[in-house]
Amino acid sequence: MNRTRPTAAEAVRAVMVARNLRAVVPDVETVQTTPVYTEAGPRGPRVAVRVHLADVLRLPLAADADQHRAAYDALRRAYPRAQWQSGEYRYDVRAGRLLRLTPDAPADVR
Repeated sequence: MNRTRPTAAEAVRAVMVARNLRAVVPDVETVQTTPVYTEAGPRGPRVAVRVHLADVLRLPLAADADQHRAAYDALRRAYPRAQWQSGEYRYDVRAGRLLRLTPDAPADVR
């Protein structure tokens, strides 16, 4: 895999996201988001996003709903073009990269 060096803007974004995530959950190394669809109700189907916080061994971290919400908000602000409601993503804090895990999408989101 021939990856180019990150631009200055990408490097700054990676540092800011890592700082924001570690302020919320100090041991976080990986954040994974998964869209969740519910049955069609009176207003149609509802889509939510499930956030998984993991440590360096990819074991789940104990965190409350506010911490999960803050981690998701930090990623949404850093990557506004990502389609959170339709794709599964993984953000690696150490590498500073957001990867889309859905097979029909590009591998890297910038």
